[in-house]
Amino acid sequence: MKRHQDDMCALCGELAKARNLDTTLNILAKNITEIMDVKGSTIRLLDEKNQTLEIVAAYGLSKKYLKKGPVVLKKHPVDQKVLKGKTVKTKNILKEPHVLYLEEAKREGIKSVLSVPLMADKRAIGVVRVYTAAPHDFTAGEIERLRALAFLGGILADRARIWDEMRALIKISQSISSTLSLDKVLQMIVENAAKTLRLRASSIRLLDEEKGTLEVKAAYGLSRAYLGKGPVEVAKSPIDRECLRCKVVSAPDIRKDKRLQYPDEIISEGIMSLLSLPLTVRGKAIGVLRVYTSIPYTFSESEIDFLSALACQGAIAIENARLFEHIKTEYKDLTRDVWKWYDWGTHFPKI
Repeated sequence: MKRHQDDMCALCGELAKARNLDTTLNILAKNITEIMDVKGSTIRLLDEKNQTLEIVAAYGLSKKYLKKGPVVLKKHPVDQKVLKGKTVKTKNILKEPHVLYLEEAKREGIKSVLSVPLMADKRAIGVVRVYTAAPHDFTAGEIERLRALAFLGGILADRARIWDEMRALIKISQSISSTLSLDKVLQMIVENAAKTLRLRASSIRLLDEEKGTLEVKAAYGLSRAYLGKGPVEVAKSPIDRECLRCKVVSAPDIRKDKRLQYPDEIISEGIMSLLSLPLTVRGKAIGVLRVYTSIPYTFSESEIDFLSALACQGAIAIENARLFEHIKTEYKDLTRDVWKWYDWGTHFPKI
């Protein structure tokens, strides 16, 4: 017991010296392998957009094995369970029909595997896996130890996410102050919303008050078929009406939610939950920032705070663009009037 405590203390000391997430997670993978006394280990993060688990750190395994191919969630029931918070152990991979890349694992000399979730802010964001060279039935103590190490990994990943959020907000603020391209800023916002929080997709829709619809202005991670499914009519979309009353609206499980205008289309897109945030200008909602996940999920307070900041930046960018167009029109009209007053001809200057 004391040896494991000493190992954990030593690990914390090493992690404190790391300068970035990649280095941090590779240090963690090395220590997981040594503390668990196994052949090797991997840390994979969930790519919600592509529905795959991507390797971010590994130790003790060959490059050939690590590059064997993608881990696609729909083909891997083990990882589907792990991402729901379960621990999955495989005592002997030769006796398990669900093992992906079995031949590659055999050539690597792998016999047993233990997989636990990598959690951040109460959400599974990846999988920590250890491998043994001989058949092994992992004990309750070993499972608890790996879960503790994975918990530490989740804290580190969450810390990195906070830094990513700060960088994203700074980058967008700089863009707002340096460009008049509204499309560019809004696209940057939806991409950062999805990528920073590792979500499936994101979109921004602006309200057309005359038509009573929400029009897509920027999107990331959504198919053309889904975006072209039909107009989002505020009168037929209770979830959007609520958001346009300046409220943050959550749908933790789309399958159980009756407030959506296009429930079948959103489920066919592979979306399981969403969060809608109002874009507000002077207390009035002018549009909606929406983010989507591929699993049922309840967003944390810190995630909502970050997304609210992005929505605020989106509203500022929209208001800036509208003010610029207004000033441009006023200046153009004034120039034309002056031109006419002094009878300088019909060839007005280009504005």
